[in-house]
Amino acid sequence: MSVGNSLLPSTSLLLDAPSLVYRAFFALPTTVTDPQGRPVNAVRGFLDMTARLATDHPGSQIVAVFDADWRPKFRVDAYPGYKAERPEDPPELPPQFDVIADVLDAAGVKRIEAPGLEADDAIATLVARLDDGSRASVVTGDRDLLALVEDPRVDLLFPVKGLSAPTRFDEAAVEDKYGVRPSLYPAFATLRGDSSDGLPGVAGIGPVRAAKLLREWGSIDGIMGHLETLPPKQAEAFAAASEYLEAMKTVVRLVTDAELEATAGGEPDEARVRALADEHGLGSSATRFLRALNAS
Repeated sequence: MSVGNSLLPSTSLLLDAPSLVYRAFFALPTTVTDPQGRPVNAVRGFLDMTARLATDHPGSQIVAVFDADWRPKFRVDAYPGYKAERPEDPPELPPQFDVIADVLDAAGVKRIEAPGLEADDAIATLVARLDDGSRASVVTGDRDLLALVEDPRVDLLFPVKGLSAPTRFDEAAVEDKYGVRPSLYPAFATLRGDSSDGLPGVAGIGPVRAAKLLREWGSIDGIMGHLETLPPKQAEAFAAASEYLEAMKTVVRLVTDAELEATAGGEPDEARVRALADEHGLGSSATRFLRALNAS
């Protein structure tokens, strides 16, 4: 169903579910299987991470946000190299997303996506719709979402080893780590490059130089308007990258006004969760997950 401005309560945990599921898949061996021998390593890892979050953040509503399209057409049209080199998912992974969706629905955890867009865009839209006084923590291994950090409304929890001790980013932490305020992180990533998204960056511009230039001129447009102040080789690199830099205005910008679709959420159907746990061999992961949700 479509959702509007009243979706989130006063305190929310917005899970970048694809990011967390991928981390779980590669953290646990595919020998973790269900009674039929099908891998459920990503399912169990994701449930364990979610249980940890619910335990560590009592009173926060957990919302799992998914990709409707991990490589939206408008971004590819602007820059065909966007995510073009990413390998195909391991065959053991895609079926586990369906199991996760079934368990979340049975547990009453709301699932959200934005048709035709990435989870990042849906999360950015949810953040844009936060009511005055509401707060959200974005839980993700994707640094692109650092752009959403805004004291005191929005922080970001970045998993290190699972979610037992995530790195928390507020505005000061982003600036301390990357040298730019959160709103400039997309420009920083554009200049430095991001191999995971297929973004080459500007030749010869590393993170230190990228941050310095953005602090000095405030934006990529500001830098491009002052190329004469740069050393000749840097000025040439920026001029050569002008088409790329223009395309990135479309590619790296998060959509903040997306149409959202959400499941209803609600109270856990514990019998259904246990039935799914038995069917898919989720064992103690499902037990911890239910216990944490009930306690929260």
